[in-house]
Amino acid sequence: MNIKLYLGVLLLSITVGYGQNVTPQGKLTFNRSEYINRAGKKLTYEGVYPTGELNPLLPCTVLPVNHVTSRGVAPVNKNIVYELAYSSITGTQKCWLMQNLGSTNPPPTATNSTEAAAGWYWQFGAKRGYQFTTTRTPSSTWPTQPLVNTDWPAGNDPCTIELGRGWRLPTYAEWQAVDLVTSNLSSLFNSDLKMHAAGLISLSGALSNRGSTVHYWSKTSFSTTHARAYVIPTANGSATTSTNDKDAGFSIRCIRD
Repeated sequence: MNIKLYLGVLLLSITVGYGQNVTPQGKLTFNRSEYINRAGKKLTYEGVYPTGELNPLLPCTVLPVNHVTSRGVAPVNKNIVYELAYSSITGTQKCWLMQNLGSTNPPPTATNSTEAAAGWYWQFGAKRGYQFTTTRTPSSTWPTQPLVNTDWPAGNDPCTIELGRGWRLPTYAEWQAVDLVTSNLSSLFNSDLKMHAAGLISLSGALSNRGSTVHYWSKTSFSTTHARAYVIPTANGSATTSTNDKDAGFSIRCIRD
């Protein structure tokens, strides 16, 4: 008697989304508050990918950064311990800086006019930031940006370069979501984000309105000369998402998924 054995081969197809981590129930999630770490502990925000690899993103608490001018972003060398916090103000939970990029500390008030609270300023799409104490650093002629209608290049994103993997500039859509929640400077400062009136560097290269107006770039371009931003244009005015000249120097508030 001839006995023939047939071995069936079962092919499994597994689709795993990038960045998804595992919950205690073994499900996949993008929500860091549901992650478990390698020890099986929850609420550590140190997630494990389905492959078993540890998520390299640090918990959203504090972030020590040694800013050095050699990376082409920081205008001066400066050590900062950034305060971080989770917020769902954009509709989904994100980790935010609780202070402007380049600021020594979170702002004690919405209208604090010190350089330590204001941080640095950037022209749209540019890699190098500017510090403004009594003078501007770098002090060279205030430049103009290339006439191209493209979003902020990923290779020039100061958040990614200075803070590391996962950090980035907010999108225009994310600032629009913030605009639905916060309508003026007081509510903006008292929101999850504790944002601040750092003013801007004008088209002439001079500091303007520090302590009274709000100007934050998004990563989204509008035209060859203008880009999208979140702005409170006057001291007692209403917040708006607007288009602004790319040559102006605005603040940056970084975000991480």
